[in-house]
Amino acid sequence: MTAAPYAQLVAAHGLSDSHRLLAAEVPAGSRVLDVGCATGYLAAELARSGCTVTGVEPDREAAAAAREQCEAVLTGDIEDAACRAELEALERFDAIVCGDVLEHLHDPWDALGFLASLLAPGGRVVVSVPNIAHWTGRRALLRGRFDYAPHGLFDVTHLRFFTRQSAHALVAAAGLRVVSEAFAPAPLPLQARLPALGRLADRAAAWHPALFALQVVLVAQRESDP
Repeated sequence: MTAAPYAQLVAAHGLSDSHRLLAAEVPAGSRVLDVGCATGYLAAELARSGCTVTGVEPDREAAAAAREQCEAVLTGDIEDAACRAELEALERFDAIVCGDVLEHLHDPWDALGFLASLLAPGGRVVVSVPNIAHWTGRRALLRGRFDYAPHGLFDVTHLRFFTRQSAHALVAAAGLRVVSEAFAPAPLPLQARLPALGRLADRAAAWHPALFALQVVLVAQRESDP
């Protein structure tokens, strides 16, 4: 997994809808763990609301850039025992953010379960995963195609693929319960020429998220928390 394609997209176009949904679910002033923080673009947004952010990033160049936005950055893989030991030695977190990260892991169920153990009492995990059942993914499969790409639904570095239903199952398997859900739409054809289609994309994602949501955003807390 490399952070470069996504950092380039943010540099060119700004934060995505899913980034903004993630940031909106993190309470102001929280102590945050940003898993797969890339170059720190989401951390910068969180810092503007008074959050203190610790990042985890396996890409060394991206991690170095992220240090300008984060209080601290661990260069390592969240599935690696050494990285986990470093995190366990830190103070517990009010919020843990996994923005389009879990689909890149070998065992996202185990990783999310571990991350849940790092939450402070009453803390939350905010997760976004791409929805492989988005209409563009279904269209590709109907055409008999599954062409990998540098980013997006068919990102060549994706090891796991999720739908809305399996995203909920992932969270539940980690001992977490979903407390809220949101959906990030994708631009519809001709939307750049017809801005009204943007509002239609938002309504479509809310109406039929299994078909029109490009990403599913879940906010979850530990089952043991009140």
